[in-house]
Amino acid sequence: MIPPRLKNKILNQPQTTMRPVHLRLSEEIIGHLEDTAKAHGFNRIQGLIRLYIRQGLDKDNCNYSLADDVLFIEKLCKKGVSRKIIEEALNDVNKVCDLDK
Repeated sequence: MIPPRLKNKILNQPQTTMRPVHLRLSEEIIGHLEDTAKAHGFNRIQGLIRLYIRQGLDKDNCNYSLADDVLFIEKLCKKGVSRKIIEEALNDVNKVCDLDK
């Protein structure tokens, strides 16, 4: 098996260090997350949870931007979302942040 760092370097993929975070959720919440993840095309609930965290950070903290999240943008591109649409959405988010200042 090729180590992830070497594989990313060979495939020219962005380097991202991931750390595990443990949290306790009720069975009810996990069930809702599983249903929602399937409905939105996620294989696992972790991807959906990451998306929710990113959205919350964008909303609450204008110093954080999805534009800085290279991995997230690359995954959107692989799913067929055009760079133009991504840039328009990021511009819309930035306008909201500028209004809040």
